[in-house]
Amino acid sequence: MQDTEIGVSPLLASPGFGPWDCSNSVANLGHDAGKLTWQASQGFASSLVLSEGQKEAVRDFVRSSGGWDEEETAAFSDTDLTALCVQWIAGDIRESFGDDLPDDPAEWDWADYNEQAERGSVPSTLYLHDGKLFWSCAQ
Repeated sequence: MQDTEIGVSPLLASPGFGPWDCSNSVANLGHDAGKLTWQASQGFASSLVLSEGQKEAVRDFVRSSGGWDEEETAAFSDTDLTALCVQWIAGDIRESFGDDLPDDPAEWDWADYNEQAERGSVPSTLYLHDGKLFWSCAQ
């Protein structure tokens, strides 16, 4: 596994984890949406263990989004960096597969996802390997 590939299965297996809670909008959650999704993502951050190489890859990915510069991403605590990763993963899952998902990612509609990802309609960051879900922050 490369540093840009992060195993998501432990996160999915966390009791109470739902992408809806970690990535959502003001339209659905009201004016506190950012605060609520950030708190949820922080709460699930311990479920996602990142190696030092993965932390650096996530920092690079976050910088490439244009939202943060090198100084800001260097200042992220490990917990905040991992929480941001959780939030990004949750958003990619919701955007790619929707909200009403079976617990087992092998039962998700991968044919539709792959077709949409090839067209550029959804992020091509998720993949299934040997029954485990991975998220790629490769640029």
